[in-house]
Amino acid sequence: MRKTLVVALMCLSAASAATVDSLARLRTLFPKPPAEFSTLPFFVWNGEVTEAMIDRELRDFSEQGVHGLIIHPRPGLITEYLSDRWFQLIRYTVDHAKKLGMVVYLYDENSYPSGFAGGHVPAEMPESFNQGQGLALQEKGPCKILLQRVGDRFEDVTGKTEPSGPGFYCFGLTQYPVRSWNGGYSYVDLLVPGVTEKFIDITMRRGYEKALGPDLGTAVPAIFSDEPNINPPGRGAIKYTPDLFVQFQKRWGYDLKANLPSLIEEVGDWRRIRHNYYSLLLDLFIERWSKPWHDYTESKHMAWTGHYWEHAWPNPSQGPDNMAMYAWPQIPAIDMLFNQFNEGVNAQFGNVRSVKELASAANQIGQHRTLSETYGGGGWDERFEDMKRLGDWEYVLGINTMNQHLSFGTIVGARKYDYPQSFSYHEPWWKHYGVLGDYFARLSLALSTGDEVNRILVLEPTTSAWMYAGPRPNARMMQIGTAFQEFITRLAHQQVEFDLGSENIIKDHGKVDGKQFVVGKRSYDLVVLPPGIENLDASTAKLIQQYIQAGGKLTSFASGELLVDGAPGGLTIAQSPEEPANPDITAAGPMLFHQHRRLTDGELWFFANSSLEAAASATVKARGKSVEKLDLLTGRTAPYPANLAGGSLEFAVALPPAGSLLLVAKDVPGPTVTTPPPGTAQAVEPSSPLAVKRTAPNAIRIDYCDLTLNGTTQKDVYFFKASDAVFKAYGFQEGDPWNTAVQFKTNILDRNKFAADSGFEATFWFDVAEGVNTASLRAVVERPPLWKVTVNGDPVESERGKWWLDVDFGVYPIGPHVKPGRNSITVVARPMSVHNELEPVHIIGDFGVAAQDRGFKIVPASTLKVGSWKDQNLPFYADSVSYTGRFALERGGKYKVVFGKWAGTVAEVRVNGKSAGVVAWQPYEIPIDTLVKGGENVVEVLVTGSLKNLLGPHHGNISRGMASPANVRNAPATMPPGASYDQFPYGLMEDFQVVRTK
Repeated sequence: MRKTLVVALMCLSAASAATVDSLARLRTLFPKPPAEFSTLPFFVWNGEVTEAMIDRELRDFSEQGVHGLIIHPRPGLITEYLSDRWFQLIRYTVDHAKKLGMVVYLYDENSYPSGFAGGHVPAEMPESFNQGQGLALQEKGPCKILLQRVGDRFEDVTGKTEPSGPGFYCFGLTQYPVRSWNGGYSYVDLLVPGVTEKFIDITMRRGYEKALGPDLGTAVPAIFSDEPNINPPGRGAIKYTPDLFVQFQKRWGYDLKANLPSLIEEVGDWRRIRHNYYSLLLDLFIERWSKPWHDYTESKHMAWTGHYWEHAWPNPSQGPDNMAMYAWPQIPAIDMLFNQFNEGVNAQFGNVRSVKELASAANQIGQHRTLSETYGGGGWDERFEDMKRLGDWEYVLGINTMNQHLSFGTIVGARKYDYPQSFSYHEPWWKHYGVLGDYFARLSLALSTGDEVNRILVLEPTTSAWMYAGPRPNARMMQIGTAFQEFITRLAHQQVEFDLGSENIIKDHGKVDGKQFVVGKRSYDLVVLPPGIENLDASTAKLIQQYIQAGGKLTSFASGELLVDGAPGGLTIAQSPEEPANPDITAAGPMLFHQHRRLTDGELWFFANSSLEAAASATVKARGKSVEKLDLLTGRTAPYPANLAGGSLEFAVALPPAGSLLLVAKDVPGPTVTTPPPGTAQAVEPSSPLAVKRTAPNAIRIDYCDLTLNGTTQKDVYFFKASDAVFKAYGFQEGDPWNTAVQFKTNILDRNKFAADSGFEATFWFDVAEGVNTASLRAVVERPPLWKVTVNGDPVESERGKWWLDVDFGVYPIGPHVKPGRNSITVVARPMSVHNELEPVHIIGDFGVAAQDRGFKIVPASTLKVGSWKDQNLPFYADSVSYTGRFALERGGKYKVVFGKWAGTVAEVRVNGKSAGVVAWQPYEIPIDTLVKGGENVVEVLVTGSLKNLLGPHHGNISRGMASPANVRNAPATMPPGASYDQFPYGLMEDFQVVRTK
C-alpha cells in the first residue's frame, strides 16, 4: 500500500485541510479563509505574456477574493513555452503572488492533453510516438499482425503469407496523427516506458525546479495535469503499445495475439479476453503515468492534481477506470464544464457518478482536498445564479476546491472564442465577483473540515462494462452504465450517504475486518452489488466471500452467477434487491442534495437545491444538542432553530431554487431560537418616475466584410471565413495558427517573414441614420499597430492610452468622418504578419442599434424604460443599465428591495449612492435597512448584462449553455437580417419595489 502524503498546501498559513477538524477552528477561519481554500482560476497565458499583464491580473484576482491561480498555457500563446523568458515570467508571477499572499499552481502542458510538453517530448524521444499506438482491422497489408482462422481458433501467420479473403484478420498499426495542436508532432504513447519520466524531466527537473528552487512545494504547492489519455488512434482501433503482448502474457498467462479478434468481434471467449485486456491497460496506465507523477510530487513535497476524460464511462477507451486513477494524485480532480444540467451517464453537470467517484476515492485514500475544473464553455451569458447553483451541486457531492475555467490574459483574435466565459476584467460582472469568490472560499474551508464518513459502499460495475467494450461495443455496455447511473442518482436524491468502490482501489486497499468491509481509511457496514453488475475481479470476489462469511451485510441486485475476471468462477450471491435508505432525512423537492461531515465537536451539514424552478425542504435528525448556521455570504454565524427531545436533535431545512444552507450540529447546548412568524409587507410608492440610463457607451459589432486578397475582392464575407482564407493563402493550411496550433519553440513566429507587398485589406460597412450623435462615435479595432485604418477613405489613428474591453483593443475617433447613410471602415495589413487575425470591428458611442434586412443600423439614442434592452435598440449592449427611483422612507424602518421579472447576470442595489450588495439568485431581494435615512432616499438598481450579446455566438446551431471555438465557424454566407442574430433580452422587465416589513 502506498504511503499517503500530507501536503502543506501553502507555507503562508498554518491552517491546512488536515488540521481543521473542529467547529471551534472552523469558526475562527470562516470569515476570511486562508488562501489555500481560495478558488483557483486558470490564469490563461494565451498571447505575449508580460509583467504588466501579470500585475494587472493578480491585482484583479486579489480584489475579487481570489487568492490562488493556476497558470495555464492555451492556444494563442506567443511567448515561447519552456524558454528562458517563460521561466522568467513564471518566477515573476510567483514572486508577485507571494507579496499578495496568493497561491500559484503550475500546469504541466502547453494546452492539452498532458504528456507531450508542447512538442518537446516527441522531439527528444521519437520512440514516444513512432512505434504505433493502435491496431485496426484492414483488408490489405501491411499487417502488423496477421491471423488466420483455423476452426475455432486463430493462428498467427504474420510474415508467412498475405491476407486473402475471409478467415484472415489483418491488424494494421495505427499512429497518432501529426497535428499542429501537438506542436507539429503527434501525441505520445503514455504506456511506453520512460515517456512520463521524460515528460517530468523536461517540464520539471530541467524546467520548474531550476526556475523556482525552494518555492516549488511551498509558494507553488501543486501542479495540474489535463486529460492525459490512452485513446487509440484511428477508426475501429484498439489500443496498442510495443510491449502489450509481453505484458499480457506475463499478467494473464496466455497469448493475446491469437485472441485479438475477440476484442473486435464476439468470437471465442470474448468477455474474458476483453476484461483481461482492459484490466492490463489500466495497470499499465497507473504504473507508467500515475505512479511516476505521484512519486515525483511526493519527493518534492508537492501535490499533483488534474483530471482525465471521465465523462466517457463506461467506455474504457480514454482510460479503463477513472476512479482508480484518483487514488494517485494528492488532490484528485475532475472537470465539470458548460452550463447544462443532465443526470445522464455521459453528462457533465448533473452527473452524480462523476463527482461521487472522486469524493469516494479521496475518502478512502485519505485525501482531504478534491478539485473540479468548473464552468468552461458555459458561454458569456452564464449568470451568477448559474455559477452558484452548479458550484453548490458539485460541492455538496464532494468537491472542495474550485478551479474556474478560464481567466483570459487577452481576448484578441480567436482567443475570445476559447470556451468562454472568462473570470477577468473583460467581463461586465467581474467587479462583483468577490461575492462568489468569498462564498466558495468559505465553502471550500467548511467542506475540507473533518471527514465525510459514509457507511455504505456501492461497487461500481466498471469491470462488468469492460466485457462489452470495444471499437464496436455491445449495447450491454451502455445498459450497464445507464442502470448504474440511474441507481446511484436515485440514492443521492433519496439522501442516502454512500461511497462508490473501484475494484482496482479495493485490490490495493481493501480488507475485511470483522463485519466491516474496509477500503483504506473507510469502513463500511453495507456493501451493495448494484444493478448491472455481472463480474468481479478475482481480488474483489475473494474479499466479498470473506465479508459474507464474517457476517457482513450485503445487498445484491445481481442475478445468477457472477463472472470472475470475465470467466465463470462459481460465485453466486443470492439476490436481495433492497435499496438503501436514510431514515434521518425526510426530504421534499426533487433536486435537494446534502453532505454530512463528522467534526471532533459536532457534525457539519451542507444542503443544496439544484433546481432553478422548485423550492426544496427537509426535516433532519442529527446527533448533537444545538444547531448553528454558518452564513457563506457574510462569514457570520448564528443560532439556528432546532428541537431537542428524547436525546434526538431535529431541524428543518427550507431552500429556494438554487438555494444552499450550511449548518453545524454542536455537541454542546446553545441558545434557544425559533423560526419567526411571517410578518407583513407593504410596498412603498415611489415619489418620482423611474429614471433609466446606460452606464457605458452602446456598441455595434460588424462581423461581415469585403475581403481583398491577392488582387481579388470577395464581398460580404463572414469575418471568420475571411480570416481563414487569409491564413490559408499565406501557407497556414489549418487557418489561423493561434486558433488551431500549439507553438513548438518559435515555429509560428519563425514564419513571420512575408514580402513587403504582401497582406490584405478588409472593409466593414455600416449604416447611420439621420440625427445620430456622430461626435460620440468611436471605432474599436484590435491591436492597432498591426493595421492602417481608414473611415470612408480618410486615415484615422487610435487614441493614445485608450482602450475598450481589452487593453489591446484600440479606440479610434471617427465622428468627423462619418456621414448619414452608408459608411466604411477599412483595415489594411501590409505587409502580412502572423499576428494579423481578422476580427469584427466594433463601433461604440451614444446611439441606438436597430435591426434591418442586412444586419443593423446605427440610429439616434432613445430614452430608455423598463423592458428588454434588445427591444430598445441595445441588442449588443453588454454592460449595465441603471434604474433609479426616489422613495420617502423612515429611518429605523425595515426595508428591502424586491425584484419582479428581470434578466441579467447580476444586479447591484445602491441606496443614496452606497452599495447594499448584489441580487443574483432567488429570492431576488435584498435588505437596505442600514442605508436608509429619514425622508427622501435614492434607490438605484444596476442590472448587468453579458458579453454574449456582444461577442456571440450569434449564428449557426447554438446550444444554450455551451460555447466552444466551433461556434464561431458557422454563419450564413452573407450578412443575415439583424433580427436573426442570437441575442438575449436583458433588462428589468418590471419596476422594482421597495417593501417595508414588520
